[in-house]
Amino acid sequence: MKSYAWLPPLALGVVLGGVMAAGASGGPDVNGTTEPMTGMHMWWYMGRAGGFIAYWLLFSSLALGLAVSSRFFDGLLARPWVYEMHQFLSLFVLLAMLAHVLVLMPDPYARFQLQEMFVPLQARYKPEALAVGIVTFYGSVIMSASFYLKRFIGQKGWRNLHYLTFALFVGAMVHGLFAGTDSQELWAQYMYLGSGLGVLFLTFFRILASRRAAAKPARAAPANPQVPAEATPQTPAAASAS
Repeated sequence: MKSYAWLPPLALGVVLGGVMAAGASGGPDVNGTTEPMTGMHMWWYMGRAGGFIAYWLLFSSLALGLAVSSRFFDGLLARPWVYEMHQFLSLFVLLAMLAHVLVLMPDPYARFQLQEMFVPLQARYKPEALAVGIVTFYGSVIMSASFYLKRFIGQKGWRNLHYLTFALFVGAMVHGLFAGTDSQELWAQYMYLGSGLGVLFLTFFRILASRRAAAKPARAAPANPQVPAEATPQTPAAASAS
């Protein structure tokens, strides 16, 4: 663990720097109009940037989880390093999600209330799409906590719980597509398509790797040796017949 102590501050810097840099580029607001970032729209743009960063961190965490379980990066990256990155990214997904939510609240145009951002179906703006995002956030909290509760829930329970990550990724995509003001942009559509195909590829690779690993013991097991006839114990009836 000590050898990877530099990862948390680096990831935190990436999250905060990405929110500031991406938000500064401006883009469409809730009305669909495009303009550079100003003091009035700064919070909205930064909140959108935080959403994209949270999405890509969630994608990266899921991709690394699939990669480490299927040994996709074996020979290229050390498995402990990949696992540590998977664990750290799950925490910084939460940081980026919180940044995405809390930075939107000071926006003078949206005027989101606290209950709108943390209670499903309470928002005035696209309540269903925001509810999906809120549920995804709470699911991410559970996933991050599971790393520290692994000894209590066991390896099998921990592994089964992590299948929830697929649902969280789909939830984040649905939230971004239906709640985001950038969803109509071609680059955003390519982003969602590319990330979805990437997860699909790694999932199929993981399934094939599991089947290959399960088939190895069957191929390695020797066939039942033929017992010589003279070594075969005879039944009493056979012995008397001879």
